[in-house]
Amino acid sequence: MENSELIAKALSYIRRDASDSGMTIEDVAEHAGFSTDYFNRIFFAHTGFHVMEYIRFTRLKKAAVLLREGDRDVLDVALDCGYESPESLCRAFRKQYGMTPTEYRKRYEKTEPLYGEFFNDTVAARLTHEFPAFRAVDPDEAIDRMLEANAMKYGLAAIDCQNNGGAPLCDGDLRDGFVWFTEWDGRFEGEIICDDWDKIAGYFKTFCGRRFALNLYTLVDEECVRDELAARGIADAEIERGEIRACTAGTTVCDPPEETTLRELRWEDYPLIEKHYAGRESWKHRLVHLKQELYRRDVCGNEEESVFCFGLFRGERMIGFAEGRLQRTHGFLVNNEIAVMPDPEHRREDVYRYVFSVITAEALARGALPVDTLHTAASGQNCEQGQFDSAQFGYRTVSYLYRIRRNGE
Repeated sequence: MENSELIAKALSYIRRDASDSGMTIEDVAEHAGFSTDYFNRIFFAHTGFHVMEYIRFTRLKKAAVLLREGDRDVLDVALDCGYESPESLCRAFRKQYGMTPTEYRKRYEKTEPLYGEFFNDTVAARLTHEFPAFRAVDPDEAIDRMLEANAMKYGLAAIDCQNNGGAPLCDGDLRDGFVWFTEWDGRFEGEIICDDWDKIAGYFKTFCGRRFALNLYTLVDEECVRDELAARGIADAEIERGEIRACTAGTTVCDPPEETTLRELRWEDYPLIEKHYAGRESWKHRLVHLKQELYRRDVCGNEEESVFCFGLFRGERMIGFAEGRLQRTHGFLVNNEIAVMPDPEHRREDVYRYVFSVITAEALARGALPVDTLHTAASGQNCEQGQFDSAQFGYRTVSYLYRIRRNGE
């Protein structure tokens, strides 16, 4: 376990500072607290990469992200990624991706980049090395299993797993259950896909300590979860409960507030959006991504682009923004949450209700399952989303999401 934590420290250092063209094995080993004599061997055993190979791999992943996210000059991308010239980046990039940076950008300009394409690449090697009773499973096979087992219960988890990457791990028959791990800030987070309490307890006993948090999907209440775990020797769990709701029937669209209209935003609307939110620091990065999303959907014709946004207007004047997220995996389509963001002077309950109902109805019309994780039965906890209970619009609880951490023995 000590080596695992030091390797995590080394990986974090590489990801943070890979653009330093002078980074060496000695630098990484010293930062992580290893002697350099056997560091490369230990690093390879845990990750499947040699140190310098992973540094190069990380630099090129960063270059790929920058190429996918914008139209920056290749020279700027090269310098940001630890290369001294476009030519040196081009040589390394062609070796890893089989094409030049320019060719890569053109090929993927219509495609929305997913976090899992670029990160969580060492999870399987590290955890199967540390826990040899587990084997890595093909991600597509694992997602199929989630949807076959219970699409309502595990559908959102399947979407998240596809988007975030990581590794599904199994210690037996996949049909009996598995856990899917991703890594965030040096901690592993696992999605438990299992209904057998003995196996569930086994996962908590294996993956314990502050490095691990496990998410459990079930419709039983918190007391039952505690009792089931305690009966199997786990009484020291920290449990945080969330709720996943889905709208599986039609919904009633509210009447619009007086003089208020809502319309879907297209690429040609971007100058209006940019003007409205210019100078608002909280929108700085959102505007960059929204521009890319609208471009991919409306100009490049990518029908699977997840952006699904609306402008709120009074006359011709924009007074707010709202969005859902159309995300899909293996034919399963979800509208992942609804965000309603009127300008401060228009944050009224009738505005929230109206926009929420319109986007829900539109998602259903597009064949998506609308999911709500913001409103709970104890409504009004998030005034930015409105005070109402989403059950009023046809939503019902399909799963409680328990985030559980267990202290080491």
